[in-house]
Amino acid sequence: MSMRQRRSLRRTAPRGIISFFALIIFLFLVIQGLLMIERNLRPAVLAIAKMKADGLATEAINNAILDKVARNIHYKDLIAIEQDEQGRIVIAQINSMEVNRVMAETTLATREALLSLADIPFEIPLGEAIDSYLLATYGPKIPVKLIPFGRVNTKLIDSFEEAGINQTRHKIYLQVSAEVQIVVPLISSAVEVITSVPITDAIFVGEVPDTAINLQFPSKSFALP
Repeated sequence: MSMRQRRSLRRTAPRGIISFFALIIFLFLVIQGLLMIERNLRPAVLAIAKMKADGLATEAINNAILDKVARNIHYKDLIAIEQDEQGRIVIAQINSMEVNRVMAETTLATREALLSLADIPFEIPLGEAIDSYLLATYGPKIPVKLIPFGRVNTKLIDSFEEAGINQTRHKIYLQVSAEVQIVVPLISSAVEVITSVPITDAIFVGEVPDTAINLQFPSKSFALP
């Protein structure tokens, strides 16, 4: 090897080492930048996923109750009213057998509705996660899976409101609370879904004594698989 070749090799070797270390530093900075972006985006992605999961689960439960339960319910089937000779309400009694049947149908419909959501994952555009108005529907799609878990609690609740002159409306609702888990790549979180669906009502003319309709509805719960 000539003297000129040896000198050329000495000059090339340091340049190659410097280029190698520069590439390593560049890759390190890129990875750190991506990790920082991910850490900053993670709370936004999780918040959006929770909001959408709550909306999807609430809509699914409401539709299931309205389609499979509420359409077959009548007020007189749930509540037996006794009146005096002047037509005033003396007492109201719960039809426990019918109430239990309604709640059993509700828990079954809720279970089916939530399990169906597990087969339909949804996506969040990256533009929505960075809170960009112009890019809200653009960018890579972040997949989100919704998994029902825990227990579903079902109970009947009621309320009174004015329905006109000397009239009172008694409304009965089905209230369902359930837990679902949202799974985003590398993170997951639980969301509690609570919804109330009106199922039947009745209008009473005249005064309704506070002690006449003081109902204590039972509640039911079941565990999701």
